[in-house]
Amino acid sequence: MKKYFLLLLFLFVPVISWADEPQVALEKANISPYDTASIKRGAKFFATVCMACHALVYMRYDEIAKEAGITYDKMNFTVKYFGILPPDLSLITRWRSPDWVYTYLHSFYIDATRPTGFNNLVYPNSVMPNFLAPFQGQQVLATDKTRYMFVGMPQWYDLLVLQQQGSMTPQQFDATITDVVNFLAYAAEPYRVDQIRLGYWVIGFFIVFFFFAWRLKREYWKDIKKRFHTED
Repeated sequence: MKKYFLLLLFLFVPVISWADEPQVALEKANISPYDTASIKRGAKFFATVCMACHALVYMRYDEIAKEAGITYDKMNFTVKYFGILPPDLSLITRWRSPDWVYTYLHSFYIDATRPTGFNNLVYPNSVMPNFLAPFQGQQVLATDKTRYMFVGMPQWYDLLVLQQQGSMTPQQFDATITDVVNFLAYAAEPYRVDQIRLGYWVIGFFIVFFFFAWRLKREYWKDIKKRFHTED
């Protein structure tokens, strides 16, 4: 009897835990390393809004970054917020993934219990202020749980409700965050396009090399077979 009870307990514990602390699925960030216009827009937004707290030390010599105003002398390396120095974001998309960053920047909501007045679905109890609130608006947790009760892993927009719109429409905000994430992905791998292009050349070389190696192997084995046939 105890065995069956433990089995039922293990089956229902994840359900109970999910009900108390709903997890959120990562939304796909539709970015492209070939979209230079998007990367430049994201760089300008980062320089205007994000660089007040965060540094991008690996981008201090990049032309796109310098064109947007992202320079070493403007980066924050000493000012702490709530006792924590904001992290350098040069490699954030390599560490977390672009989808994580994209979903995180969408997932702030009002929480009066937090020092900043906001919380985040993707990174609970984050001390990062919701600097995007003037653009996105104010979001609150959805009280209607039937919106996501039967959808498996809910998306951030299943769990949050836009209480007051900011200076951007939801579509404009999505586009802006896409540009920012595209720029951060570029910052983490500024030579990715060149690497992809070089990769095609390398694959082409191996295909041509394989053809000549295969022809050479046939010639060698032709002589070997002829020799053994003569000896027989």
